[in-house]
Amino acid sequence: MPYAIVEDKIAEISPQYRGELLAFIDFLLYRQKNSVATNGARRNAAASSRRKAGGRPLGGFEDGFYMAPDFDEPLECFKEYR
Repeated sequence: MPYAIVEDKIAEISPQYRGELLAFIDFLLYRQKNSVATNGARRNAAASSRRKAGGRPLGGFEDGFYMAPDFDEPLECFKEYR
């Protein structure tokens, strides 16, 4: 976007709101700096902390699983509510 367009838009903003505009620009710069520098590091840290914490290993259903044939049948304790 050409700076002339940005300057025209800033000129349209009343002086009482220009402070908010500067604060928003600072926020965007902060967000840009932190997202570029640390996004990958945050993801890697989260993944390694899960592994270190003794969490379940990924996968686990390679051999399949068993589901009882009567899985969808109502439980004995709820028969009175049918």
